[in-house]
Amino acid sequence: MKRIAFVLAITMTIFAFCVEPIRVTKTSDGIVVLTRFEEYHFDLKHGVLKDFYSLVDGRKHVFTHAGDGFDLLWDKGTLEVVEEPLVSGAGRTKDGFLEEVWLIYNYGIAKKTFIIKNDENYTFTVSVETSVPLKITLPRISFDVTTDRFVENYFVSFNPKTRGLVVVQHGKGLVVDDVVDVLGNWRVNVYLGPAKKVLLKKAFPQDYDSLVKTLGSIPGFNRWYDPVFYPLVWFFWWLKGITGSFGWAIILFTVIVRLVLYPMYHAQTKSMIKMRKIQPEIEAIKKKYKDPTKQQEALLKLYKESGINPASGCLMILIQIPIFFLLWSVIRYFVEEFAYGGSFLIWRDLSAGGFRHNWLFILITILASYYTTLLTSQDTRTAWQGIVMSVIFPLLFVSLPSGLFLYYTVNTLIQLLVTYYVYKRYKIKGITTRELLGLPRRD
Repeated sequence: MKRIAFVLAITMTIFAFCVEPIRVTKTSDGIVVLTRFEEYHFDLKHGVLKDFYSLVDGRKHVFTHAGDGFDLLWDKGTLEVVEEPLVSGAGRTKDGFLEEVWLIYNYGIAKKTFIIKNDENYTFTVSVETSVPLKITLPRISFDVTTDRFVENYFVSFNPKTRGLVVVQHGKGLVVDDVVDVLGNWRVNVYLGPAKKVLLKKAFPQDYDSLVKTLGSIPGFNRWYDPVFYPLVWFFWWLKGITGSFGWAIILFTVIVRLVLYPMYHAQTKSMIKMRKIQPEIEAIKKKYKDPTKQQEALLKLYKESGINPASGCLMILIQIPIFFLLWSVIRYFVEEFAYGGSFLIWRDLSAGGFRHNWLFILITILASYYTTLLTSQDTRTAWQGIVMSVIFPLLFVSLPSGLFLYYTVNTLIQLLVTYYVYKRYKIKGITTRELLGLPRRD
């Protein structure tokens, strides 16, 4: 119960949504580009990036303009556009949506283009064509100087509060005060989004190692559990590479990790079975000794003679809680990838949630939890309580992305198989469906 409640608490922060892969909206003073996980706001007067929101864990404000949204500067001040910006698209997905959006701003003496792609990588391109020397500002997402870094060919800014990150591959060597000189044809690749190393490696594979080393020197970028978390992330990514499917990678990842953790679960279950076997003796002691001190002494003596540590079961549960949370976080880490990772069996998009996408997972989870409850229950009252919870919790998770629900479902099935094996091995019987319904048992 504690583990289920814990999982419920952390998953309530996950925001399920469904929007068109890429959409452009013009307003009176700007242009909004909305992709599956990103929301860009550009202004009309200066042709700069005004705001950026990440849409994975709710609508999170990552960047706001403060004279640093790719503003074009010259000796007379900030350049202004001389005509309505041109908005165009390129390519089509199999569903008919745009692969790219182009925003082209004309300043008379220069032209600037933003290219935003329909993918999971939080990357976009900025290009400038100018025949006169200009300067362009690079975006900061934190104005704390300790969180900015100037690397050869890169500008990096990190916000430890939002864990937002911007990396600009400007290609001009070291820069000062996030301003770069531009002349002729100038083009940069930009990463603006969550601080995820897998996405950084995809965006800048040739310089990934040096970037991560530099980012590691920024206070708050590396978290205390990263030495354990990221090996699991890369292991999951490797499984996706060899299977070619996020669905099969989730299943393999869950099975392998549960196999590794099986000795821990077996020790916990064995302790519970021993306690169950001596339950009649425990009840007899409670009836015989009404004095709490004498009752405790008798119980401790019984535990010692039976070779049981009553705290071991609770200890194993406490150890498994952070492990379960860690594994859940690894799967959740790849939500953006699920949207573009291809289909899996009957699921076209493992990042989508809701009953329409998760109904089969809900059914399987309820059935598996039902049989697990029967195996582990000693009376009908306990069994009914467990069954009610096994119905409620999957329904509470209905809005989860299907990739996360697949992980939850596979875990539930493994739990059923392991419980059946252990209880069969130790010849421990639960109750049957007939007993649950108040009918005599058939052995």
